[in-house]
Amino acid sequence: MPEFEIYKGKKDKTLKKMFKKDNIFLIYIVLLAIFLGIIIASFITFYFHVQKSEYIQSGIYIKGINISGLTKEEAIKLVDTELKKEMNDQIILKYKDNEYYVEVEQIEAKFNVEASVNYAYDIARTGNFIQDVKEYTNVLITGFNIEPILVYNDEALTNYLYNIEANLPDQLEQSSYYVEDDKLIITNGKFGAGIYIDELKNTILDAIQKISYNDKYIEIPVYIKYPDGIDLAKIHEDIYRKMENAYFTKDPYVVYSEITGIDFDIDKLRNQILENTSAEEYKIDLIYTEPEVTVKDLGKEAFPNLLATFSTKYPASNVDRTT
Repeated sequence: MPEFEIYKGKKDKTLKKMFKKDNIFLIYIVLLAIFLGIIIASFITFYFHVQKSEYIQSGIYIKGINISGLTKEEAIKLVDTELKKEMNDQIILKYKDNEYYVEVEQIEAKFNVEASVNYAYDIARTGNFIQDVKEYTNVLITGFNIEPILVYNDEALTNYLYNIEANLPDQLEQSSYYVEDDKLIITNGKFGAGIYIDELKNTILDAIQKISYNDKYIEIPVYIKYPDGIDLAKIHEDIYRKMENAYFTKDPYVVYSEITGIDFDIDKLRNQILENTSAEEYKIDLIYTEPEVTVKDLGKEAFPNLLATFSTKYPASNVDRTT
C-alpha cells in the first residue's frame, strides 16, 4: 500500500503541472488573438477612414512640399504658390561673352500640379484591401515625394533655339562671287558655330524640372559648321554666255540683237583654289568674245521699210534758230 500511495502522489503533481502549462498557453493564445484583433481593427478603421476622407494621407510631398492632410484644392494652391516662389521668369544661356534669355512663359513651361495632386490623393485608395493598407503604412512610415510632370511648347522652344543659332556672333558664311573690272572674284566661305539643339533643349528642360537655373546660366553647346565647297561648275554655268551674232527673221519679223560672249578659264581657277584653299578670295580675268555681226551691220536688209518722216519750216531770218 505505501508504494501505491507514493506513486499516486507523484501522478497528481504531474497533472497539476500540465494543467498550469495548458492554462498559460491558453492565456497567451487569447492575448495574441486580442492583440491581432486590435491591429486588424485598427487597420480596418484607418483603411475606411482613408477611403472616405477628402484629405490626402500623411507622408506625401510634391517636389518636397508637404501636402499631408490637405484637400485637393488646398494642395494645388499650396504647391502652385511655392513653386512660383522658387522659379525664375527666364533662363540665361551663354556663348562666349553673349547672353540670351529664354522666357519660361514664352515656351509655356509649367508643372502639371493638378495631375500630381490627383495622383497623391489616389494613394492607398485604388488597390485591394491588403495592397492599400500596405501602401498606406509604407507612405506613413517612409514618406513619398512626387515629381510633377513638366509640360511645355516644344515648337516654341525649338524655334527660339534656332533663332539664337542664327544670331550667334560666329556665323557660317558660304562662298560667293561677283564681277568687278572685268574680273571674276570668288570669296571663300568661313566656318561658323552651330548649336546642338536637342542637347541644349534637354539641359533647359532638366534645369526647369530641378528648378536649378536661378542666378545661373547654361553654356550653349556648339559645334563647327563648315561651308560648302566652291562649286565652280555652278559659277561657270551662271557666268558663261555664248557669243551670238545679230540676226533677224522675216516670218515673223523679229530682229535679234548680238550677244557678247563671256567665259573664264575654269581649270586655271580650280588650280588657283587648290594651291591655297584657305585664301579669302580668288580672282581671274573674264574672257569676252565680241560678235562679228551687230544690229548696225544688218543695214537696210533688216530695216527695208520707211516707217515715218517729219519736216518743219522756219523763217530764214531767225538767225538763232537757223544756227
